[in-house]
Amino acid sequence: MISPEDFNNLPPHQQAELALSQGHYLHHRIRGWCKIDLYWLYDFYVEIWFLYDLKSVGLVRALTNYHSLDPYADTIRLKLSINKEKE
Repeated sequence: MISPEDFNNLPPHQQAELALSQGHYLHHRIRGWCKIDLYWLYDFYVEIWFLYDLKSVGLVRALTNYHSLDPYADTIRLKLSINKEKE
């Protein structure tokens, strides 16, 4: 198991590989030229930002605060293990 902070310190290709192979796909959203997939990995959420061609990964990141989940709040219910007091 890996922490969100350690995950964010991995090279992007390793982050994507880990999220895609061991994460559980939950939902997606569209923002500009990106399709953003949300995954549950171990005990935290991960976003993978795919560029407009849907083959290139532009960004991978573990969500480390409650507000990062706001874009998903209206469309799906999420388990929030992130402590709001830490913000």
